[in-house]
Amino acid sequence: MEVILREDYLSLGYVGDTVRVRRGYARNFLIPRGIAVESSASNDRVLKHKLSAIVAKRLKKKAEAEQFGKILEQVIVELTLKIGAKGKSFGSVTTKDIEAALKALGYEVDRRQIRIPDAIRAAGAHKVEVKLHSEVAVPLQVKVIAQQAAPVAASEGEADAKGKRKSRKKVAAEGQADEGDQSASEEGAAAAEATEE
Repeated sequence: MEVILREDYLSLGYVGDTVRVRRGYARNFLIPRGIAVESSASNDRVLKHKLSAIVAKRLKKKAEAEQFGKILEQVIVELTLKIGAKGKSFGSVTTKDIEAALKALGYEVDRRQIRIPDAIRAAGAHKVEVKLHSEVAVPLQVKVIAQQAAPVAASEGEADAKGKRKSRKKVAAEGQADEGDQSASEEGAAAAEATEE
């Protein structure tokens, strides 16, 4: 089903665009909320009548996007990425991470507007694209800082003689058993001293 967008909707397009969507999505979501109207001859005539207002709105949105884009081009987003002992990264930088970092800096950008060409899994400077309007896309600088991951602590689990990991319960039980053996040997030493006297 084809609909004509009455306002910008990130996942579909911008004001005045004719897009094809599923019938249920259009009838149950887009049309009732006033985001779009069904593409028909009568709606097309009405839209042509309102086209000058739509074009003016579109040009205004484009100008706002270009102005915001100039500001965004100067911004450098700094993120940290955990790196293991062998230099392998744990995960990658996502659009959600960049969105949160921009929000912390005071810039409202939806993660669906951010385009990452390749997964960012290494430290250094990277460029991503932010699509602010159908005709405006700006580069954003992302600086990734490597953070060494902490080694696993011995209390979380120790390896036994065969190299297998022991559970925390086994490690704790062995620690209690060692304390019991130590207290028994101390009692025996005290008894031996008492007999010598």
